[in-house]
Amino acid sequence: MSATRFVDLIHTFDWEQTQTKLGCVTLSFFYFVCVYFATNAISYIFLTYRNLKTKEKVFWNLAVARGNFGFFAIVIGLWALFVDNELHKDVVFATTPISHFAMCTTTGFFLFECLMVLWSDIYFKQFNMLLNIHHWVSLIGYSIVLTNGSTHYLGCRGLLLEMSTPFSCLCWTLLKADLAHSFIWKANQFLLVHTFHTRSIIECYMWYITYMNWDAIWASMPAGTFYPLYLQLVLVTFIMTPYWTYKKTVQMINPVDWNFEESADAKRKKDKSANGHIKAN
Repeated sequence: MSATRFVDLIHTFDWEQTQTKLGCVTLSFFYFVCVYFATNAISYIFLTYRNLKTKEKVFWNLAVARGNFGFFAIVIGLWALFVDNELHKDVVFATTPISHFAMCTTTGFFLFECLMVLWSDIYFKQFNMLLNIHHWVSLIGYSIVLTNGSTHYLGCRGLLLEMSTPFSCLCWTLLKADLAHSFIWKANQFLLVHTFHTRSIIECYMWYITYMNWDAIWASMPAGTFYPLYLQLVLVTFIMTPYWTYKKTVQMINPVDWNFEESADAKRKKDKSANGHIKAN
């Protein structure tokens, strides 16, 4: 199916109907579930994947699913920024069939992501606070946007913040494939760091939009949408993006899988404490 025919198909649905939205969210959720398990099945062809630990295989499969969503988010974000002519007419309540489809797909992805992260945290006895906050706030926020039928203007543009996701996922898989010193890894890491710099620009742009439309936003944006949206924007602007930019810049110089390195360090400290090697002051 061509892109034009797919867009035409999206326009044939009645997006004001709750069952249409729930159906799209459900299809999105199971699409990413299928990507996860298909990645697991196909990746067994490769020795690199078969040699990974169970936890690393889960991360590998999630990386592919996240990369899929990242490309989707980039397309929607660029569409909202450069192609759309409707959403800017009302930054609070304007919607289009494509924006409805984007909000449903995004909600389905974050539902998948939150459930997988929750299962992973319980099964592997780990907890990544920033990742959990980011995904759960995103799930709640986009679910509210979908329910209220508002703020699609900012919601679609906000998807551009996922521009770093495909590069971040490729970075991790290349590390596990022992290609950390290859040209492709260095090129990808260079692009990854600069996508985080670009994220900061997008975040400033979101604040600028808010400033320019503050009267309409404050007067008419539903409170249930306003607070999760700006909580998320504050978190990504001042905490998450700066922290992840720093970590990925360090990783570009010192190619280490810092996700697993940090969990390994915590485990070693716990083992030392249990064996009496660390004395309390």
